[in-house]
Amino acid sequence: MPHLRVIASGGASARRLVAEELEALSKKGRAFAGTHEGGEWPALIAAGRSAGLFDDKRVSVVESAELLGPFPDELLPYLEGDDASEVLLLVFEKEPGKTFSPAAKKKIVQIKGESVPFWSAQRKKWLLDLAGKEGVALSDDAAALLVELLEDPEEVRAELRKLGSYAHGAPVDAGMVKELSFDEGRNTMLKFLDAFCQARAPEVFAALERFKQEPSMLPLLTGLYNRIRPALYLGIFAPAGGERIRSALEIKEYALKMGREALRRYSSKALTELAFGLLVLSWKEKTSFAEGWPGFESLLMTCMASAEKRQ
Repeated sequence: MPHLRVIASGGASARRLVAEELEALSKKGRAFAGTHEGGEWPALIAAGRSAGLFDDKRVSVVESAELLGPFPDELLPYLEGDDASEVLLLVFEKEPGKTFSPAAKKKIVQIKGESVPFWSAQRKKWLLDLAGKEGVALSDDAAALLVELLEDPEEVRAELRKLGSYAHGAPVDAGMVKELSFDEGRNTMLKFLDAFCQARAPEVFAALERFKQEPSMLPLLTGLYNRIRPALYLGIFAPAGGERIRSALEIKEYALKMGREALRRYSSKALTELAFGLLVLSWKEKTSFAEGWPGFESLLMTCMASAEKRQ
């Protein structure tokens, strides 16, 4: 008779949990018997009952388990504990809810996906804790950068493992993240935005020349506006209000840090004029008044020239 184990998660998280469960059950001597989708409870339980006393213990995966419908309580006597000859790993896209009665829930094991915090500061702490468990020496800046640019926790987890494998015990810093975690286009965008906030003109205009090969400057325009947006609010409110600004506008920690960098190098007036110019330029790009790359470069040069005067 079978033992039921329920995974309530979707996408990459579900695949990881299934892989971890199969590995753990394999170490306990269970053979993988295959994967199928949905079905009917009576047939599923009957298949588990058909295993002989001296047959090898096995585990089967049932995907899209929500298709099975509510579990019939009359089948409860046929469920066993984790030493059963057959383990059925049931994968639900979300919490099964009323699929199982209170009595049924006492006889099954529910495996839930990890709860990952929403706010960037808490998510960064989650990532640093995870890095510690994985044995990866992840720096604070590197963690902040990863949680800003990667929304999917499973993608973050995969990047952490990749970086840890590459580092071989050495510290993983923000520079390594920039070099290894993103494709060439995204990496160039990130370097351009950081260089602008830190007023490193040679790097800004070197990156700009590469971007000019693209037919539209709107992605870069949008990226720059989003990067200086925290600086605009920090320039209006006292620096101590940074935490309140971040919470209210859901600004990621790394973006807030670079916003402060920008304010150290540009006046609030220069950044406001740049932001307004970017909005106008964006509107013009969708009309017959489009200025293209020359208009963008002109705005950039005007703002960066103001940084030179402050130094």
